[in-house]
Amino acid sequence: MAASTKLAFRCRSGLIAGMSHLLLSLLLTAVDGGTVTPHGPTTWTLSQHLAPGMPERETLLKELTASGGYDAKAIGETPLTRAEAEAILDDPRAQAVYGEKTVGIVAPSMITKQRQDHLDLMKLFLLPERVEAGAQFEAQRRAVFDAEEAKHHVDREAIIGILMWESKLGTITGDWNVFNVFTSQAYFIDEASTVAMAKLDEKKLPGAASQEKRVNTIRDRAHKNLLALLRQCKTKGIDPLTVKGSWAGALGYPQFMPASLRWADDGNGDGKIDLFDFDDAIFSVGRYLAAHGWAKSPKGAVWDYNHEDAYVQGVLAFAEALKARAAADGGVVDAGTSDGGSK
Repeated sequence: MAASTKLAFRCRSGLIAGMSHLLLSLLLTAVDGGTVTPHGPTTWTLSQHLAPGMPERETLLKELTASGGYDAKAIGETPLTRAEAEAILDDPRAQAVYGEKTVGIVAPSMITKQRQDHLDLMKLFLLPERVEAGAQFEAQRRAVFDAEEAKHHVDREAIIGILMWESKLGTITGDWNVFNVFTSQAYFIDEASTVAMAKLDEKKLPGAASQEKRVNTIRDRAHKNLLALLRQCKTKGIDPLTVKGSWAGALGYPQFMPASLRWADDGNGDGKIDLFDFDDAIFSVGRYLAAHGWAKSPKGAVWDYNHEDAYVQGVLAFAEALKARAAADGGVVDAGTSDGGSK
């Protein structure tokens, strides 16, 4: 091959490679916080993965309609008919994808951010006004706590600590459409990871080395909770596309994930469970902790509720602060109005 031909070939190859790299970058997103392109996370829709006839859709339909349950522990879940499942997937509300949020969730930097968020909350958690709010909360619902302790034998102070941490005693429960949270994470996590890892600062973080494992964990967890959400909603006669929760898909005052609803409990005896009802929320947290070894290890049971050291330390420290306050006051607390303290 002549020198001029070789040079021309190399130039064309370099140009093609450069154009391919540019095209890939445009298809994903602008790196380091630039403007999202037309093909970026803001334009993802569920039909890209779950349109009629797609293999992923057929797999999901089989899991949703399985009469024996996709999970041996799927207590309280009712299988959908194929028509019901199809109607949900074809509903225009189902199409929304939280693309940019999913990119943020899967990014290695989220690991550090979540840990820091817990540490920051720890600085506020034991403020006197929060402990006071917790004491008033107990006084207002003392009969419910008496009944919970008689049934599940879990200390009321720990339950109050969890409700304070999870939702500031019911005042912060999230406004994300939970169905879309789970479909975003279950079906778009690979694309989201590609976008996240295109950023140089994310590649340099320690968590980048285990990114594949992180992606799989998020996908599997979201998939499991999506199935539980839809089958639980069928049982309870709820439109799953109206359910609101946290950005992680947690529900109600105790912030239960749908897959944890098997431990939810009816605290007021009305024959139904509503995690936006404090009686049910209190009994549900109690049942969860009891089922996860509270009698043997309170610390271990709280760890099962949330795998963060700061969370466990904060909840148990809050419980001890409530006990100390009750002891100092002789167990008498004014059951005044409480808004859960200041965030």
